[in-house]
Amino acid sequence: MARYFNPPVDYPFGVIFQLRHALEGGDLRRTALELPRGSSAARREAVVLVHGFNNHYGEAAAAYQGLRHQQYRRDPCLLPPGLETVLADVHWPGDAAWGMADLADFLVYPCAVGTAKEAGPVLATLLGRMPNLEIVHFIGHSLGCRVVLEAIRALGPRPRIGKVCLMAAAVPVFQVEWGGSLASAMVRARQVLVLYSASDTVLTAAFPPGQLAAGRGEGLFPTALGHERPSPKVAGAVEAVDITGAGHGDYWGHSGTEPSWRATACAGEFMELGRRVRAIARRAAPAPAAGPAPRTVGPIRRIGE
Repeated sequence: MARYFNPPVDYPFGVIFQLRHALEGGDLRRTALELPRGSSAARREAVVLVHGFNNHYGEAAAAYQGLRHQQYRRDPCLLPPGLETVLADVHWPGDAAWGMADLADFLVYPCAVGTAKEAGPVLATLLGRMPNLEIVHFIGHSLGCRVVLEAIRALGPRPRIGKVCLMAAAVPVFQVEWGGSLASAMVRARQVLVLYSASDTVLTAAFPPGQLAAGRGEGLFPTALGHERPSPKVAGAVEAVDITGAGHGDYWGHSGTEPSWRATACAGEFMELGRRVRAIARRAAPAPAAGPAPRTVGPIRRIGE
């Protein structure tokens, strides 16, 4: 039996940026699809969600749905499907289609790093084509943070980059320090929130050798940005929160653990998701109907005249 499973039945995506050909594994699309077509044409602002390594379509959808559920849970004034006016879900092929041999997916991690580097410009091209998009924010997880930073680096002057939340970032620290290859992306962001955890065994044990195997420019057993508090050498306007006890999958909220709830709360507060949804609703509200025209009053006459 293959490990693939379908998205949650209530996965209510408003906009998907599809960068994959297959639901599991497969190649990167060189031109991203927007689904439904034209659905984001009127958007002036978007919060783009980017999943990490080794997530097929169903897993990514479950993670994105976890974030939605937690935002609705913590903000009683935010009601479904309000988030769909601002969120956009990216699906990119950072996994392999090996069925029951899925545990061997780590063997394709070095290739997935290359895919992430290529996916960023593909996403940037799509965002740059959105006719009314003025500002874009990002929430990325794991190797999806690399996709986010590569997209920012490839974007032109429009749209502007707003806030960027990097969760369990599988990105070498030296690349985001001043002078690093991704420092310019960190600087372009208005503000960056790094959510990290020293309890993340994936970033502790698997990331350094995997990054080394990814080839030139990826470092010699580097430290991951999502593993420890960023040093002052990291470029840009950065703040960080320690998600104590979080494992690598405890960030989107769907794992049901206390660290995952804390991570999604931090991401939602940082992005001000409720405020953004309400602001969009106010802009979209129809103008009040005009009342009847005032009656013209003629000359006043005295009785008997």
